[in-house]
Amino acid sequence: LPRRSNPVEGKLIFCNGVVLHRLQCVRGFGEWIDSIVEFSSNLQNMNIDISAFSCIAALAMVTERHGLKEPKRVEELQNKIVNCLKDHVTFNNGGLNRPNYLSKLLGKLPELRTLCTQGLQRIFYLKLEDLVPPPAIIDKLFLDTLPF
Repeated sequence: LPRRSNPVEGKLIFCNGVVLHRLQCVRGFGEWIDSIVEFSSNLQNMNIDISAFSCIAALAMVTERHGLKEPKRVEELQNKIVNCLKDHVTFNNGGLNRPNYLSKLLGKLPELRTLCTQGLQRIFYLKLEDLVPPPAIIDKLFLDTLPF
């Protein structure tokens, strides 16, 4: 959403091309939508290009989790992604004209991970209330993480 949306106008463009106003999303997304719109606006103000955005998205997905069989490999992959991002910002993006840009980009990771967690919580709520069936992959994620 951050790359495709227009937070100023409140328009959200989803990956399937559907365009909705923020108010149309409140019922399904709840208060989470406001955090998404704010995050999108902040990213757009940073003028992040698609390559840097892709690295940040990859870092958000490639995280160390409890029960990993090979946490060292995850750490190595994270380091490779960070190095790619560093090289990209330094050599392709006029990094000299943007002091602390890499730090600012990496500083968005905790916020993005929080948004992801809030999204899972929202989907879990919708599932519990039997309001919307979750996608199969999310349903499996919930089943895999339940302690019983």
